[in-house]
Amino acid sequence: MFKYFLKYLDLCYNVSMRNAVDEIKLSTEETQAVRVMQLLGDKTRYKIFKLLLSEREMCVSEIASELGISVSAVSQHFRSFEIIGLVDKQRQGQKICYEINYDDKFINKLADIAKGE
Repeated sequence: MFKYFLKYLDLCYNVSMRNAVDEIKLSTEETQAVRVMQLLGDKTRYKIFKLLLSEREMCVSEIASELGISVSAVSQHFRSFEIIGLVDKQRQGQKICYEINYDDKFINKLADIAKGE
């Protein structure tokens, strides 16, 4: 009986903690920070981000060659980067090139942290 009571207490605690977390409101900047951290939590995406920091601008084919992955895989990653505003895209003939969106204050700070500044 006591074992079931403990499970009940644990369940109540978890539900109340979930409710408390749901009540916390995030600012627009905090929401952006969460999305960027989720995106860069992937090792390949973080490597792409670091490559873009080391070079001012890179094309998809250059990044694919540098990382040893397919062009389509790099393009898929950049689609996610574009959605959250991490990069700017430019077409150069048949090539598509990207650079970090330094106009965004948060991304600028993140770039400084990643560079070790």
